[in-house]
Amino acid sequence: MPTDLLAGYRACATNDLAQARAAVAARFCPHRLSMTPGGKLDLVHNSAPIGEDVTLNYMRYGSEVHITPGRVEDFYLVQVPVAGSARIRVGETAVLSDRRTGTVSSPTQPLDMVWSDGCEKLVVYIRRDAVQDAVGADGDDAAPVIFDSRFDVTTPAVQSWVRLVQFAVDALSSPAGGILSSPLVTSSFEQTLVSGLLSIQPNSANTAIPSSSAPLSRTVRSAIALIEDRPDHPWKVSELANEVGVSTRSLQELFARELNITPLQRLRRTRLDRARQDLLDSSPAETSVTEIATRWGFFHVGRFAEVYRATYQELPSATLGR
Repeated sequence: MPTDLLAGYRACATNDLAQARAAVAARFCPHRLSMTPGGKLDLVHNSAPIGEDVTLNYMRYGSEVHITPGRVEDFYLVQVPVAGSARIRVGETAVLSDRRTGTVSSPTQPLDMVWSDGCEKLVVYIRRDAVQDAVGADGDDAAPVIFDSRFDVTTPAVQSWVRLVQFAVDALSSPAGGILSSPLVTSSFEQTLVSGLLSIQPNSANTAIPSSSAPLSRTVRSAIALIEDRPDHPWKVSELANEVGVSTRSLQELFARELNITPLQRLRRTRLDRARQDLLDSSPAETSVTEIATRWGFFHVGRFAEVYRATYQELPSATLGR
């Protein structure tokens, strides 16, 4: 029986080939779509945006289909089959994709796909600008980050990322979007997904910059002040850079050189401090560690507890229990 994830976000359900092609093109890009002779189309496409940069999609076509988007320019696709298999070619790399092996396609890479009879997928759409922003690449002419195409779902790192996606599927499927109904939470969660993908999946980005003991520049001080003043704002590096009057890359480089961290790492530390203050100001009868952690954009409560303990030498539950 088909899985039908994100059923409350139906974008299209049709048996008509032309309608299916047009509906999917409206969400992704123009493409060629053809059926294997004798097949019967049964498209179901559910599409749920998390925020502005990441959209979760559940898709199935029923019978075997051949999909040729060609070269895409402005988005990444992470495709993880939940049933069946597909033959995917990304650039020069061919991947037999199934529940153990997903794929990542990047802008400028030609994409060609054959979904098998009964193939169902969870497809994560990520705007190119969100990845470029995360690595500090400026301008429309900046070369896109290129990921390795093969996405090994059997590895612990990839499994943890897929669990994050599944968390989002579950949250969006709950009444009113659950915890992902807050703009602060959705922005932080999208940043976590993007930075997590950059961390676990080999790619062409290289933002390592030597550190220095130089005093903090006015630009870095101004950016920190903005973060401290509005830690609940869903900051992006590009927005911070615009506020302090420099390019995204320049701000990334200044933070790396002067603090040996990224602007978003500084934002997460500020939010960690605010979470600690909330824990100190609350009691277990009023709230929980999970509620406070997620309020400040920390979705893996176990990981939050580890970072909290390493930073403050006690568990968040101990702070709340005082």
